[in-house]
Amino acid sequence: MATATKINGQTEEKITALYCRLSVDDDNKDEESNSITNQKQILQDYARKEGYNNTMFFVDDGMSGTTFQRPNFMRMAENGEIGTIIVKDLSRFGHEQVEMGRLTQVVYPSLGIRFIAIQERVDTLTGDGVEMMPFHNI
Repeated sequence: MATATKINGQTEEKITALYCRLSVDDDNKDEESNSITNQKQILQDYARKEGYNNTMFFVDDGMSGTTFQRPNFMRMAENGEIGTIIVKDLSRFGHEQVEMGRLTQVVYPSLGIRFIAIQERVDTLTGDGVEMMPFHNI
């Protein structure tokens, strides 16, 4: 399932970004929030089941979904190392519909990045669920 690229004559598997976000910290200030922990488990289970081996977590804990200026969110696509981005659901990705559409339908495809939202069954590679994306966060 994972995408691969040739680097120095060798095939190297691109990273599958498992993205987690929580807008407000829960009362647990010293440790990761339970919601982030739960998201990580769901993403890891999905990745394993679907055959994604080269995974890396990108986490923005305590960050609003109304902006895409989140440190780890922006890191995902900056080096060309990501082949797939997986989120638990579209609300973890973001809330601003126009920017979500631009990223998933223009930017990511131009970078060769597949986007998957597990809960809504969105997959930009196959086109599944893409037409309904604007309606999920209403």
